[in-house]
Amino acid sequence: MKTDITGDILVVDDNSFVLESTSLLLANHGFRAACCSTAEEASKVFRKHGADVVLTDVKMPGLTGIDLLKMIRAVDKDVPVILMTAYAELDLAVD
Repeated sequence: MKTDITGDILVVDDNSFVLESTSLLLANHGFRAACCSTAEEASKVFRKHGADVVLTDVKMPGLTGIDLLKMIRAVDKDVPVILMTAYAELDLAVD
């Protein structure tokens, strides 16, 4: 199903399969996805180009998705950030 919606989505995950499949899925629905495998890389991309939405894994080597969220909020408090994880932990959800 195609939509007329377009937008720039920054996808961040250290799993290359997740990046590729998410990018393809978003493209099939009319979105443009910039993919980064680290929060550090995503931070640079976001500061330079921005994004309409950020979709990020929480647990990654180096900076985490929570660290990335804090950086994004310091630059733009209004951009939606969706955090995803394969690890269901109460402490993580509270953070």
